[in-house]
This record gives sequence, C-alpha cells and structure tokens, in this order.
Amino acid sequence: MSRRPVLRLGFWLVAAGAVLRAAAAPAPVMVLSAPGQFEVAALDAAEAHAVAAAGSGLWRQLAGPLGLPDAFPAPIFVRVVPDPAATEGAGSATQFSAVAESGGVVSVRLMRRGELEPAAVQRALIRGLLLRLRTAAFGTEHTGEPPAWLETGLRAWAAARAEPALLDRLKYESARETPPRLAALLAGADRAGADPAGERAAAWWVALLLAESGRAGEWPALLRAVLGGREAGAALAAAYPGRFDTDAERELWWATGWHHLRRQRTLPVLEAAEARGELEALARFVFAAPDADRDVVLPLAEAVQHPPDGLLDAEIVRRRQRLERLVPALHPFYRNAGLALAEVFAARVRPPAQRTAALAAFAQDWRDAEEVAALTTAALDRWERAGPR
Repeated sequence: MSRRPVLRLGFWLVAAGAVLRAAAAPAPVMVLSAPGQFEVAALDAAEAHAVAAAGSGLWRQLAGPLGLPDAFPAPIFVRVVPDPAATEGAGSATQFSAVAESGGVVSVRLMRRGELEPAAVQRALIRGLLLRLRTAAFGTEHTGEPPAWLETGLRAWAAARAEPALLDRLKYESARETPPRLAALLAGADRAGADPAGERAAAWWVALLLAESGRAGEWPALLRAVLGGREAGAALAAAYPGRFDTDAERELWWATGWHHLRRQRTLPVLEAAEARGELEALARFVFAAPDADRDVVLPLAEAVQHPPDGLLDAEIVRRRQRLERLVPALHPFYRNAGLALAEVFAARVRPPAQRTAALAAFAQDWRDAEEVAALTTAALDRWERAGPR
C-alpha cells in the first residue's frame, strides 16, 4: 500500500509557504503565509487562506519598495472576525485596524460584513507591514497610523503591478483627470477608497517617487522619514533634493511626472527572478501530514491528479484565476512556463492522460526557462567581469 501523504477534505490548502492545519470541527484556523510574515486566524478556513495568499503576494510585490526582510522575528498577526456592529441587511463591508505593541508585535484586525473585500484586505496588510517596519526602525517611539497617501498609494501601485489590466484601467480612468495639488494629496489621500480619484492620484505619486529614486536612495530615505513621523513636505525636500526649491517647482515636477507615467505605452513586466518566484509559489502546495505534526510539500503532479476534493479544487481554481491575470506581466523567459502551468490547472477536470500531458509540457517549459535564464546570467556576468571596453 502506498504510504504517500493523502489529502482529506479537512486539510486546508494555501499558497506557497503556507502552514496548513486540519480541523475536525468548526474552530479558529491558523495559517502562516510564510514564517515571519503573516499569521492569519479566522473561523472560516477559506477566508484564512485567502488572506494568507494576499499576504504572500503583497510581500513579493512590496519586498523591493519597502526593503522587506525574508522574515521578521515575529509574524504580523491578522485576525478575521465578524463585525460586531453589523446588522441584518447592512450590506457588505470590511473594516480594519492595526496596532503596534511593545516588543515589535503588530496585530491587524479585519472586521467583515458579508464577504471580505480584497482591496480592504490589501490595505489592512499594508498597514501592518508599515507599522512593523516602523517598530523595527523606531521601536514604540511613534504611534498612530502611517500616512494615508503612502498606504493607499502602495496598495494601488502593487495591484497595478500584479495585474497589468489594472494598470490599463488606471491609465484610462486618469485620462480625463488633472493631478490634484500635491499638498492636498499628501494631506487627504483617502484611506478607505471612497474617493477613487484620490486613490489613483496616490498610485501615480508612489510610482513617481519610485521612478525618481536612484542610487542615492531617495525613496528609502523618504519612507524612513515619514514612518518616523516627519512632515511629508519637509521629508520630500530632504530626501529628493533639487526638486523642491519652491512650491511651484514641486507642483510642476509632480504634474509632469503624472502625465509622463500616465501616457507611457508599456505594461509592467516582472524581472526574471520575480516571475520565477511567482510561478514557484503557484505550483507549490503545503499541507499537514495526517500521521504527524509536520508539514509536507505536495508535488504539483499529485495535487492535479488527486481525486476530487472540495478544498483542493477551490484552491486550484483560485490559483488558475490568479495565473491568468499574471501571465501578461511574466518575464519573457517564463511566459511559456506560465501558460503551461495554467494548462495544468485547467487539466484538473480533464481525463488523467491529459493531466499527464499538461504536466510534462509544463516541466519542459520550466526547464527551458531555467536554461535561458542561466545562460543569460552567465553571459552578463562575463560581460561585467570584462570591464569597460
């Protein structure tokens, strides 16, 4: 008899690096997006998995801009609870709060009415990240919420980078708008998303700051300053010298940057390493072994070939939908592999022979992508070692 791990209906499958726990009866489900990142607790397993997956995605997308480590000493604790103020017929909404406690512990509380709203989940997790970075840099010296423009802008920027269609939408909806005054943007970027124009402006502002940051480290300096409580105007003048001699020059720089970014005809493309990481995360399943208190990696082939299972099937559907949105942004080295992985997920409901063929095609495209990436890296390394000509 085969001794390989067997999934059961009670096993919770989540995104790459997740820790899965089985529950025989309704009870809080604990899920780690990855050690030292987000720990999510919820009564609904699907909600816990969705929030953990969102946390994994945001960590990958914002690791560079925020300078995130691989892991914090303690994870950011996220709790999903029903909104105690919810009344029947009140509609669907998601409220959240975050607090930094002594010792660097950051807790995020998501209060939902109806289904969780993805944008609210993303904002909540980003607020948790910003508070965790602030406590790492300053301890509990500073309190209060991070600047609204920073939280809102990072969320919209990350969403547009993760899904190129959202960038197209951002450009389209901004076409007939004019950039708001920078002072108004910094003072009033709507944190709750009730002002879509304000959220779009915050996205362009964050994109401009990142684009204008070079080896001098302008963006990291600004981020540290505003998280440390410095007024945004003074922090800008110090972190981006030469752009802010007068208010008029500051406004001109912002307006010019707005129109330049909005009119660019390019879509975001992930770096090769980023694309590789995204595909690895989507192809990797982790679950709790039924006979031991440990986690086991389930090979992609076993996940796809496994008999019907409600939770497993739902997780594969979620990953397939995510991959379909991601493919346009994949680096050319890995685009064929991404398309092949989408076919693997689609083959979940097809005959076994078609699943086997899809898995073989993905494996070949993955090997091709790895070979091209390695050869390119080696060629660039040789060129760099040769020095200037």
